[in-house]
Amino acid sequence: MSGGMKTNDQRSFGPTLIWWVVVSFLVFAVVYPSIELIINSFKVGEGYGLDNYITVFTDKSIVRSMTNSFKVVLSSTAFSTALGVFLAWAVVRTDVPGKKYWQRLLAIPYFIPPFIGAIAWTFLLGPVGYINKAFINVFHLNSSPFNVYSIGGMIFVMTMYRYAISFIVVLPTMKKISASVEEAARISGASPWRTLRDITLPLISPSIIGAMLLTFMFILADFGVSSILGAPNRINLMTTQIYYLVNRTDMANNLQIASAYSLFLALFGLVGLWSYNRVLKTNKFVVVSGKSASVEPTKLKKKAKVLLFSLLSFVFLMSTFAPIASTLVTSFTKVYGLPFAFDNATFRNYTRLLEIQNIKRAFGNSVFLSVSSGAIITIATLVIAYIAIRGGVKGVKGIRFMQTMVTLPYAVPGTIIALAMILAFSQELPLLNYRLYNTIWILLIAYTARFMNLGYNNISGAISQIDPSLEEAARISGATHLRSFRDIMLPLLKTSLIGSFFLVVAPTLSEISLSALLWSVRNETIGTIVYSAKEEGRILLTASIAIVLIILVVMINVTINNLSRED
Repeated sequence: MSGGMKTNDQRSFGPTLIWWVVVSFLVFAVVYPSIELIINSFKVGEGYGLDNYITVFTDKSIVRSMTNSFKVVLSSTAFSTALGVFLAWAVVRTDVPGKKYWQRLLAIPYFIPPFIGAIAWTFLLGPVGYINKAFINVFHLNSSPFNVYSIGGMIFVMTMYRYAISFIVVLPTMKKISASVEEAARISGASPWRTLRDITLPLISPSIIGAMLLTFMFILADFGVSSILGAPNRINLMTTQIYYLVNRTDMANNLQIASAYSLFLALFGLVGLWSYNRVLKTNKFVVVSGKSASVEPTKLKKKAKVLLFSLLSFVFLMSTFAPIASTLVTSFTKVYGLPFAFDNATFRNYTRLLEIQNIKRAFGNSVFLSVSSGAIITIATLVIAYIAIRGGVKGVKGIRFMQTMVTLPYAVPGTIIALAMILAFSQELPLLNYRLYNTIWILLIAYTARFMNLGYNNISGAISQIDPSLEEAARISGATHLRSFRDIMLPLLKTSLIGSFFLVVAPTLSEISLSALLWSVRNETIGTIVYSAKEEGRILLTASIAIVLIILVVMINVTINNLSRED
């Protein structure tokens, strides 16, 4: 009997050891920096107090950034959600021409890094942007009619790139609504718009609320758009204000004040996450079928159909085609500001990318960071998700806590994660006598902590769909946990694991909010190079890097979509 017990303990030793290795990593990458951030928010000189929080709510520039954030975040969230839901309805519940293609075309902004989109719109609505110049020439104006470097500009650009969240979230729900109620409304004489308002929207309200909360969290955490469009006129949001506080070396206690402000900002993100999870748990869809709606789409009158098709075309033009086209044209331009013509065209902006050392190094660093973080996250979240869902491993504790540690960093703006990393790793590590700050390794830890939730959600969903009886049969036959996991679970999860890897690679390749504070000489990333080039006024170089980055990110997302279809 004792020999049998010893064998079972030996069999569980491997999984238990793997679990505690992953736990140790999460404590190091998430828990420790979070504790340092909290402690520093109360640190005043040699003691502790609430002075930093008092500064946060009394400093005029900080308070102004709060006001700016509320204006931009709330407005952008409302506009993005409304637009995304309307577009989802249009391509699912009406007979607008090209429905199959619109579902793909209108989702493209989701795959384009918003800060790249912001840069693209400066080529259109900047002082010498193509749209502003066209208006000046046509209407003989003395100045540019549109100013993208403004609160309104931020709201517009964020709406153009964040509506896709609501569109993608609501689209599947829109397809699964039971058709009978809508049919009854139309038989009773209700117009398509009346049916949408009184029937469709109430039925999918949980999905709309979930999409709105997701959009809110994404916009609240944004650093790229607000930094690109706010910098010229010194319009700071909360994320960019934290960035400037960290870099205010002339300001006493700047990191501690930034810590206090970060915790205040984090509170909104965590409330958004909590609300989103509540909506997911509630999930009260009153009339939803298990299949796609079999009802014929609402037949629009000819004028309404033309109007709706024109509207979809306009949204695609404004969110995708125009900004990408303007960036592409700019990237092939010799002299920015002059009309694009044969004598003002060149490939030189692209060949320079292969000649400038810090740009080549940035691409190499970003590929290394994205591939490494993708691999680490895939392995770590596989372990956490498997043990959390399947269980059965002795010596495993703190599963709920680890799940929380995986989720929280993704709900918090990247600038806060970066600040926590600075506070935690600016000093030498105990025993190792090695400082992570100003190395590429601090970026890798930050990327891994920030994007771990992406891998976890994908892998945990895949594991939940696999019948546990397959592994049970293997263990009844004498296989250990590791053996049954290797021979049964891994082959079944292969596609999901590859998908999770690329799901992490896509955002890390273009990451900017973490990198802006954590990069150092020789440890540049693609995001920081684009940002620096734009700040330095190297417009043509910025455009060429942006086009390369767009191509890479879109290719990765196409790969993810293909893998998800195979799964």
